Parts: sequence; C-alpha cells; structure tokens
Amino acid sequence: MKRFILISLMVVLGITANAQNKKTLNSYISYATFNVLEDGSSPYVETYITFDKGSLVYVKNSDGQYNATVNVTIMFKQGEAVKNFGKYSLSSPAVSDTANINGFFMDMQRYVLANGTYSLEVILEDENNKGDNPFRVEDQLVMDFPDKFCFSSIIGLESFSKAETETSSSKNGYNLIPMIMPFYPETMNKLMFYTEIYNAKKQLGENEKYLLNTYICAFETGTKLNNFYFTKRMNAKDIDVIINSMDITNLPSGNYYLVLEARDRNNDVIGLNRYFFQRSNPYYQVDNTMLATINIDDVFSGKIKNVDTIREYIKSLSPISTMVEKEYAEELVRTDDIKTMQQYFYIFWSSRDKIDPRQAWLDYYGQVKRVNASFTTLTQKGYESDRGIVYLKYGTPDRIVQSYNEPGAFPYEIWHYYALGTQRNKKFVFMTRDIVTNDFKLIHSDAVGELNNFRWTTEIYQRTYGTYNDYGVDGAANPDSYGDKAKDYYDNPR
Repeated sequence: MKRFILISLMVVLGITANAQNKKTLNSYISYATFNVLEDGSSPYVETYITFDKGSLVYVKNSDGQYNATVNVTIMFKQGEAVKNFGKYSLSSPAVSDTANINGFFMDMQRYVLANGTYSLEVILEDENNKGDNPFRVEDQLVMDFPDKFCFSSIIGLESFSKAETETSSSKNGYNLIPMIMPFYPETMNKLMFYTEIYNAKKQLGENEKYLLNTYICAFETGTKLNNFYFTKRMNAKDIDVIINSMDITNLPSGNYYLVLEARDRNNDVIGLNRYFFQRSNPYYQVDNTMLATINIDDVFSGKIKNVDTIREYIKSLSPISTMVEKEYAEELVRTDDIKTMQQYFYIFWSSRDKIDPRQAWLDYYGQVKRVNASFTTLTQKGYESDRGIVYLKYGTPDRIVQSYNEPGAFPYEIWHYYALGTQRNKKFVFMTRDIVTNDFKLIHSDAVGELNNFRWTTEIYQRTYGTYNDYGVDGAANPDSYGDKAKDYYDNPR
C-alpha cells in the first residue's frame, strides 16, 4: 500500500525582503515499495516529496529570476543503525515574479533496502526561511517481498506515457507522474494506476494463467461496487507491469480502496493489494428507485412505527456508513417521512447481511448501547463521540492504555488493534482536557484513512509545556521529564 504523510511547518522569516510575513512550508510525502530495480538490485523504496510552491521563500538567482531551496534529509533506520539515506538540497523551478506563485513541484528518489521493518525519518528545511530547528517527520516502513506471488505498491498516476528516453520518472519503459495526494475531485474522471507483479511463474508454473480482478470497494464497509469492476486473464511471468485506468465519472463522493486481487485456477486468492483514495463528486445524485421497491409491510424495519425512534436508529449508523449514506441519511432524518426511513433502514442492513439483516442490526445496536453507556459526553451521545465512532467502526481494541493522572499530561487513552483488515498493529490516541466531561477527542492514529498527527505528544503535554515549544528537533516529542510516558505506551502497548 502506498503511504502518504502531510506536513505543514510554520516558521518566522529571518531578515529577508519578506521578513514581515510568515510562511508555512507545505509538503506532501509519499512512498511506494518495489521488488526489482532495472539494474537487478532489489528491493527498493521510491519516495515522492511534493512542495507547494507558494509556501516557500524565493530569492533572486544569478539569472535575475527567483528560486526556492529546500534541504532534504531522508533516513531509513533499524534501531539506531542507518541502513540507507539521502541528503541533498533541492531547488525549485525558477520564476520571474514572486507576487503570485502557484502550483507544486515534486522530487522522486530511490533507495535500495532489504526486506524488513524500518523507521523512516524525513527532515525538511527551507534554506531561505530557517527556523531554530529543521522539521522532522517519522513513519514506519515495511519491506516485505516473499519468494512467492506478490504485488508492489499501487501508485495512483496523474498521467503516464511511453518513455522515449529514460528520465528520473521512468519505470519499465514508461514515464510516470504520480498523484500528489490520493484525492480525485470532480474534474478528474479517470483513476490511473501502476503496479508490478512478481513471482507468478515461479509459484504457478510455466505457461500457467491466473485471473487479475480489479475493483473499487467502500473503505468503511469493504462492499464491492458492482459498476467498478473488471477482470483480465494473465499469463504467469517472473515480473509483470500493470498500467491501467478506471472510469470514476459516476463514483460518488467518499473514501475507497482500489483493489487488485489475483486468483489461481481453483479460484483461490494468491495475491491482493489495495490503494486508498478519496473522491469528491458533488454532482452525483442518489437513485431512490431501489428504496421505492421495498414494501415496508414485508420487512423488519416496517415494525418501527415511531418516527423519533427510527430517526435515532438511522443517526446511530453514521460510524459505519459510507460518505454517500451519511449525506443521504442526514437529509432524510430532517424530514418526518417515516416510510422512506423504514425503507432506507432495511436497504442499509440488507446490503450488509442479505440473509438476516434484522439480526445484523440487533448485533450492531447492542454495540451502540454499549458505547452510549461508556462514551456519552455532556453534548454528544456515545456513538457520536470519537471513541464511540472508532469502537463501532473497528470493534473492541486488543489493548487500551488509560492514563488519567500522569504528571504534566492531559488525560489520554491509547487503543491498540492487532489487526484492522489487512493493516497490522494500528493505534488510536484520544485526549481530553477535562476528565469530568468524558469528551476524549481523537488526536492521532496510524490507521489508513484516520487522523494522522505526528505532533500528538505535544498536544498531550501542553498542560505543562504550553502551545509553543523549542525543545525537540521535530516539535513532536515531549521533553524527557519525570512521569512522561505517552510515547513509551504508544511504542510498547501494555
């Protein structure tokens, strides 16, 4: 899976022509892993760092134009040992006028790494806008290419073309321009992507074939979308390159996975990978035809006769609803149309469990009552609270650290899930400023599609150190003082 990190750095300018202003360095960092470089070395990681031109400070160069310069350090570490790194200064494209700078530019690098788990550290500094400390962000990177059928990361593409000559953006005969972020506005109606498949011939044998299924599913529910699916019969090779696209003109707004799934002749899944993306499509209209076909006298929801009751039931579905379902339900509960509510409620649950939708609802409702009992605040019901939403989406955490009386810290909780679908060892950090309110807000998670905030420890320790700090290289780790345990609890769940 391709990983994205958004960074935003605020510093005060030094003595320059723009010293009276403030600039925020905006950068998007992503990376993808592959098994075989074209020179035969393997495996490797590709890093993509994209900069918002308008967030940088430009100075005049010898040609009379203006450039920005960013100092970049990238390190891949195991423990304290640096296994590979890059350190360089990156110059922006030149501009003749700094009054109105727009757009982005991207830097791509490749680093050979053996299979294993690494700590990725990226340090960025605007050469013309230095603060007291450079900016640092960290993430965990896993290189995992077994000696059997497997995929590389899936890269979303802005464009691709046949490569006439090799460039830094070339790969296997194609010029690839990766997406800046996995976000597709209404103006983008094609989802283009690139991936590589390894060891199919080794695992399946010479002249064997397999099916490669490509489809989109809802992020929240995993439901496959019928109109966004195609399949191709593949010949087993040592290495295969997949470049394809899917029409998403009629894909509603929401969070999704693009899924590539390989099946052998016995229809067993032999490989799978996913690409998370977001879609904005405000022109999409929900089709009410299916709702009208439901006879409420024949379904369990028809027995819910009180409009306030079914309205509340529909509201409680929000944590497990897709974006389209949420938007539709929010409009529906503003009405008194109990018949449509009954029809919608049945359609919702029959799409989750065609055999026994009523029991699926009752099982879920038992969890709703549980979170309402545990997480209700002064202003929100439990299913509306951040902890309630995470609980209903992902289930009971495998480990919970509750730290309510740590010196210098606001009360916080760290939830640890051993597995969330195909994700492993994912954590959620909640914090409140007043334990009496029971209103714990989600301030960080490393799960795909959730709030990712590398400065989360700073928020927890604001009680002692305030909103401004100059004690850490990255501003993310609180000082080493007596009783400060949040980072240790996060790294080593109890």
